Amino acid sequence: MKQNLSNVVVGLVLLFFVSAKAQEQQVSSLLSNIGLGTTFSEATIAEKAQGDLSVVGNNNVEVLSFTNPALLSDLQLTSFGVAFQVQSNNVTAQESNFSTSNTTISNLSFGVPLGVKGGLSLGLRVHSAVGFEVNTDNFYNQGSGSVNQIYAGIGYEIFKNFSLGLQANMYFGETTKTQAFKNVQKSTVYDETYNVKGLATKVGAQYKLNLSEKLIAQVGAYGVLNHQLTATGNARFYEAIQTDENSFSMIATPITSNLSGTQENPFKSVLGLGLGTYNHWFAGVSYESQGATTYSGNVFNQTNNTDVPVDFESKSKISVGGYIIPKKYALKNYLNRVTYRAGFKYENTGTVLNNESLKNIGMSFGVGLPIGKRISYANFTLEVGQLGEFSKNNYQEEYINVGVNFSLSDKWFEKRVIR
Repeated sequence: MKQNLSNVVVGLVLLFFVSAKAQEQQVSSLLSNIGLGTTFSEATIAEKAQGDLSVVGNNNVEVLSFTNPALLSDLQLTSFGVAFQVQSNNVTAQESNFSTSNTTISNLSFGVPLGVKGGLSLGLRVHSAVGFEVNTDNFYNQGSGSVNQIYAGIGYEIFKNFSLGLQANMYFGETTKTQAFKNVQKSTVYDETYNVKGLATKVGAQYKLNLSEKLIAQVGAYGVLNHQLTATGNARFYEAIQTDENSFSMIATPITSNLSGTQENPFKSVLGLGLGTYNHWFAGVSYESQGATTYSGNVFNQTNNTDVPVDFESKSKISVGGYIIPKKYALKNYLNRVTYRAGFKYENTGTVLNNESLKNIGMSFGVGLPIGKRISYANFTLEVGQLGEFSKNNYQEEYINVGVNFSLSDKWFEKRVIR
């Protein structure tokens, strides 16, 4: 029990640390000036190594998965998880080429089994982020902030091999943006600050079919119901004296205005199929689709103020991936106990840039390393890919993402037998 209490304390400390870091810049991308910013996949670090394949999986007894809440019915161990991500981008834009990188804590999760047929998860993650900077001799444009997500999910096996799940999401965060004409006698500055909030509901299902004594086929699906994210804030326009390269001191009474806007998110559906042998190998494929996101109000006016025309369309993503564990319980050969993962994704992001669909193509690889005496893992993922194509979109990002997740699992509330 003392060990369990220590785990709870560690979890609370991590939650506080992530909360404190949540408002810092989480991304470096010019495209994050569009809408609410760059939206991140809900897949765990381990699932990212499988091409974001997360709607089905047969290794969820020890490893927490929260993308499809129905998978929580497989959870048999109490689990804490914290994820870090390092992003590096090489950007080719119309008038500039540059490289960016940033490091962030992307997710904190906690899961606990509910008997032998159910599971519960709680967590905090970064849903989307704004992080860009354009700095020329005469113009400065900068933005930072994030929208964070608190989630609570439950999954339960309704009858043999069939599970349902439900997850509630709450979104919150703050974003600031500044535009300034500089290197003149009196600079003109426009800045805005707004807060985002909203609620969403996710439902999921999972069915397993035993094809033989060891071989298992799975069908999984989840959907995020239609929901809104609203933004409110204020804007200021004023004259200033430039005190540093990108610092400005107000010298006149600002003209202020209120900001408000809405992001409408239509129903998102994900369907997946998988085949494998428990704790040995698994392979699967999934397809995700969602209608076009729409915006209203004056918060997102910068979406239409770019040099490259921007519009929105339906989104879709195909993920293919899996893993292999040579010998789960090998005593002498550690490498045989390691989980080896690989995957591929092809995504239509739903953004139309320069009258062409913006595509995201990526390949990923990863390993899950058993650590300690308890059932815990360190998961590492390497993802390489390309967002956009300069010849079509007048914009291109070549990215390398490295992810690390520490998953600490143990069996709680185990009945002791006195002989």
